[in-house]
Amino acid sequence: MIRPMIIDISEWQRPDQIDYPLLAQQIDHVIIRVQYGSAYCDKFYQTHLQRFQELGVPTAVYAWVRGINHEDMAQEARIFFERAKIFRPSFYWLDVEEQSMTDMRGGVEVFRQTLKQLSGGKIGVYIAHHLYRSFNLAVENFDALWLPSYGNNSGSYHGVQPTVNKNYDLHQYTSNGRLSGYSGTLDLNRLTDRKPLNFFTNKIQDFAAWGIAETGSFTLQTAVYLRTAPTVHAKSIALLQAGQTIYYDAFSHEQGHVWIRQKRADGTYGYLATGPSDGKKRTAPSWGRFN
Repeated sequence: MIRPMIIDISEWQRPDQIDYPLLAQQIDHVIIRVQYGSAYCDKFYQTHLQRFQELGVPTAVYAWVRGINHEDMAQEARIFFERAKIFRPSFYWLDVEEQSMTDMRGGVEVFRQTLKQLSGGKIGVYIAHHLYRSFNLAVENFDALWLPSYGNNSGSYHGVQPTVNKNYDLHQYTSNGRLSGYSGTLDLNRLTDRKPLNFFTNKIQDFAAWGIAETGSFTLQTAVYLRTAPTVHAKSIALLQAGQTIYYDAFSHEQGHVWIRQKRADGTYGYLATGPSDGKKRTAPSWGRFN
């Protein structure tokens, strides 16, 4: 399972169908819909926010944007802020998935500016992949960019990435995700290596919670990159050579590989892929020997 695990939910995920304590154990951040335009308030956003905050899960909020002119966009921003402010969300997101006015670039910028003035918080934008180029939003003005790209939408991440802009910070990689604590499907998201989790949560990540704790050593039989995060897209720390041994304190099946974690002298962690995985078990022999 990818960690940090970030989900986004709305009223489609009913509270009476969620085991909040169990689901909370598997996620690091949740983004909750507050409204669909200014006229429609999400039925369960308050319950979702209260329950996850009680369980210590950092919470952000999003609004589906539907303003029909600049003034309407500003009004949507004001209503969004008023509905969410009591929960002190760690991040605000604008969800732009429909053309509600001709000047979407200008309208969304008015929404962003109004919300920024009211909240003083960080604001990101989610843009439908097929509308990205035609909307031509001023993404450079936002604090973060969130893009969807599903591939075969199997529920797991298999390396498919958004193509409309390479400089994105959050990737929604499936709408068919499954996690214990909820029997239905979930939108699952992964971070890129551009911003750490605490940029979005205002909370220092608990690295000790990653993966499954296990101590041991691994001797490589081929050269493999040691990386800053458990993904092949993360920055390389070093290229370890065949015959080298790495000591690890945890492992996890995620992003197509079995990863082990090395605690480094400066207090940070390095992550090494040890062979392919389907997310639950190895699908081929490991690239070395466990000792």
